[in-house]
Amino acid sequence: MKVPFPFKFVHSADLHLDSPFRIHKGRDEELRDLLLGASLAAFSRLCDLAIDEKVDFIVLAGDIYDGIERGVRAQLEMRRQLLRLGSHGITVYMAFGNHDPIDSAERFAIDWPENLVIFPVLPKTFSLERDGMEFGEITGVSYQTREERRNLARLFPNSYTELFSIAVLHSNVGNSQEHGNYAPAALADLIEKGYDYWALGHIHKRTILSESPLIVYPGNIQGLHMKPSERGPKGAELVAVSQGGITHSFVTLSDVLFDIVKVDVSGYRTLNALIDGCIEGLEQRRQTVGERPLVARIDLVGIVGEELEHLAENLDDVNNELLLEARNMRPAVFLDQLDGHLLRRRGLEDLVALSDVVGELIKEIGEWRQDDGGAGQVTIEGDLRSMLVARLKRLGIAGSLIVRQADVDSAEILLSDLLSGGGLT
Repeated sequence: MKVPFPFKFVHSADLHLDSPFRIHKGRDEELRDLLLGASLAAFSRLCDLAIDEKVDFIVLAGDIYDGIERGVRAQLEMRRQLLRLGSHGITVYMAFGNHDPIDSAERFAIDWPENLVIFPVLPKTFSLERDGMEFGEITGVSYQTREERRNLARLFPNSYTELFSIAVLHSNVGNSQEHGNYAPAALADLIEKGYDYWALGHIHKRTILSESPLIVYPGNIQGLHMKPSERGPKGAELVAVSQGGITHSFVTLSDVLFDIVKVDVSGYRTLNALIDGCIEGLEQRRQTVGERPLVARIDLVGIVGEELEHLAENLDDVNNELLLEARNMRPAVFLDQLDGHLLRRRGLEDLVALSDVVGELIKEIGEWRQDDGGAGQVTIEGDLRSMLVARLKRLGIAGSLIVRQADVDSAEILLSDLLSGGGLT
């Protein structure tokens, strides 16, 4: 690879500018206002990063806008930021994806600045230049319609340049199950084209598919809800190219952070202590996100003691108390909701049910032994365990009961002894 001089660029995707967030509608006015501006604030940080790092260009790999009809506020903010970037000599190369296909209706015409280059619906190559000197090539494609099911990667021309080459594609590479299967492609489809860097979009979680060539999903710049791919830090990829090679790093840009805080209830005996533990968990997570507001979902896990045996039926009330407690935390912490994945300790009635299960199995085994050769067809280690678990589920125990390994082992030993001709003592 020939590099006439060092250069840098920012690779971003899935801005979803002015996205309507899926939670807290009408519940918390402060949070609602915060979320309405979050994607635009993250984009402003992206432009700050480009200017501060003195990059040559920015690559935006699809889903710039959130919907078919691009919002007025989002488009005007895009224009303002493009003008600001242009004053620093920064060009923006933009592809459109399934959320904002190139044929989608725009409510108002916009005079876009000259530093914006939009990829058409067939792959097109542009020269990367600084002061009239070419230092690379960039090839990209936009969706014409939302339902793009073709393998667009195969439409890209092979790259033969000695200079650094970039391909820009909004695609589901490798058949991710978390996102729509738009423009599906195999990793091999990309590698065989000969580009040095594939700037991908569509997958909202930062993912490096290959180091040589570099094939990168930077993720989205702002989380949108509590889906796993939307949680945690969000941002863009900062890439530097020199004769020494390519270096790249993730830079956090999100204005609001979405995350899960797990709280183990096993050690708590009073409700107020549990609430204090939840607040402590929120505080610990808040300290890791800097000055950004945190939208958190508390997930209660573990074994509930008898003192809190009715916790699962009262999560809404506990949630309301936590909302009050979190209200004054700064930087702001907003509680999305309280979830409970709780187990209860085994009581006497459960032991009786477990005994009934063993008794039922013993009865069946007796019938097997009367059947000539029937017992010999049983695989003790596997079949007995399956039968025991199946009957626990049928009795509704398995989902709420911690069955000790020793109980299962004892049942297997007992039943194995009976099958082999032994008896009860």
